[in-house]
Amino acid sequence: MGSKLTLSIFSLSHLVVDLACFFVLMGSFFSGVDNLPFISMGFLLYNAIAFALQLPIGYLADRLHPRNISHGLFAVVGCLVVILGVLLPASPWVCLALCAFGNAFFHVGGGIDSLILANGRYARSGIFISFGAIGVVLGTLAGKEAWLSPLMVSLMLLACAVLILRFCRQTKTPYETAFVTHDSRKALLRASEAVILLCMLAIVMRAAVGTYTPIPWKSTTFLIILPVLAVFAGKFAGGILADRFGPRLVASVSLIIAAPLLAFGNSQIVLGCIGLFLFNVTTAVTLCVIASRLPQYPGFSFGLTTLALFVGSTFSFFWAMPESLRPVLTIAMIFISVVCVILTTPGKASMRGKSDDDRV
Repeated sequence: MGSKLTLSIFSLSHLVVDLACFFVLMGSFFSGVDNLPFISMGFLLYNAIAFALQLPIGYLADRLHPRNISHGLFAVVGCLVVILGVLLPASPWVCLALCAFGNAFFHVGGGIDSLILANGRYARSGIFISFGAIGVVLGTLAGKEAWLSPLMVSLMLLACAVLILRFCRQTKTPYETAFVTHDSRKALLRASEAVILLCMLAIVMRAAVGTYTPIPWKSTTFLIILPVLAVFAGKFAGGILADRFGPRLVASVSLIIAAPLLAFGNSQIVLGCIGLFLFNVTTAVTLCVIASRLPQYPGFSFGLTTLALFVGSTFSFFWAMPESLRPVLTIAMIFISVVCVILTTPGKASMRGKSDDDRV
């Protein structure tokens, strides 16, 4: 029961933290900075801090664990720093930076929990990751429409910090992921360095496709939320499907089907949502495969994936892809991802950890 409780707390907190960050980004920052190039620079700065910084923070968490510094404390620090970003009467740039720093600390704590308590299965990581998508869209709408007050958002964050302090401060022994003895022998490619680099390349491609795929039909609040629900469902289900049918089959088939849907069907509501769902199924798989090659460094592993996300999402800040090239490049980038996951992911799901408490 304890494992499922911490997953529930971290997943809900993930939603709240991302909601709070985008509440600030799309509210006080967007309205406080009236220069469009500066706004773009601000979002790039946010991504750089929130995503790229998770790599050194994750490594720090791994190094501090032998001293009984719980990964839960990193998540608590993240919540408290985001509260400062929400409430502090400071420059919009300062508030943005605080939210980004807090976001990075929280994600490291929650990401470590999703890996070291996964017991060799993929579902837990996918479930934890998926709730961020809901937080982003709710925070965006709340920031633009002023649905929530800064005080209400801060109280939500404080509640998450209290729950994590109360229930998620345990230090797990051994502090490692449980994928290595099963998954590394089932992959076509054995060299760990090559597996990590190819998984990161797949994540870079996924992030680039995500940022370059337009969704022209988001004309109402419902249609704004709908594609996010598809992303959420894909990430949530991805790990569960990988455990059931095998990560290589699930990741490769979902990407192959998603490629034409995103390249040519993104302008259609149904086809676009199916494409987004399938495209995001691989999220938990690539994370867990990287973690399987660095079993003693779950925080560093999680940081490698977010660094790759930052790299892939950064291209769109500097190069506007012509619409005439987008379908071809989308197919090409997804094809690269397919090759990467086929080479690096195990063909069968790990059957380790079938106790009722550790299924997620």
